[in-house]
Amino acid sequence: MESADGPSEMKGHMGPQKVPMPRDPAELEERFSVVLNSMNLPPDKARLLRQYDNEKKWDLICDQERFQVKNPPHTYIQKLRSYLDPGVTRKKFRRRVQESTKVLRELEISLRTNHIG
Repeated sequence: MESADGPSEMKGHMGPQKVPMPRDPAELEERFSVVLNSMNLPPDKARLLRQYDNEKKWDLICDQERFQVKNPPHTYIQKLRSYLDPGVTRKKFRRRVQESTKVLRELEISLRTNHIG
């Protein structure tokens, strides 16, 4: 996003800003191959992605690396366990329900996007 003062970050976005694309095309292709392999795509889909221009390939690399920074699924289970305290007051219980719902949404995303193997 751009403003009159120049580039600005999205509020609440904690991830790193996009890194400049490598100048060496071989490095870009090598990193792109690593990303494609990690995605476990069928060969026809991988062929389609290999046809991307360098800018699109770099966007995909950055997106994939941002997802890899996310917490693995077991981290969310530990967070949810912390909400199981039976001695919680009613007011705190409501807040914990909201927080645990958010954690469950994040877990859902993590399970869909992280390779489990």
